[in-house]
Amino acid sequence: MYDALRAHQPFSRWDLPEAGEVEFYVTRDRAVFGTYCYDQAHAITVSEVVVGHWSTLSETVAHEMIHLHQSLRKKQTRAEHNKEFRKLALEVCQTFGFDPRCF
Repeated sequence: MYDALRAHQPFSRWDLPEAGEVEFYVTRDRAVFGTYCYDQAHAITVSEVVVGHWSTLSETVAHEMIHLHQSLRKKQTRAEHNKEFRKLALEVCQTFGFDPRCF
């Protein structure tokens, strides 16, 4: 999913790391759809308990890719969904047909 999204704009122009440079995890966390974290490496986690459809998986991974992009550019703040995040999210939603109210 990451590679498929990364191949299309706006992700393709963001110089995101290749999938081999990102760690991917599946959890059973009922509290979140997915997370992005950078500790020693970039990591995207998706919960198999709340993400059960292809469309939900694509939206969740796309959402976390925005966090990854902001982390690379040092634009991520303690307020997770800052003004820049919302702007990028709107662009992603318009491109892929995601509902920005749910994103």
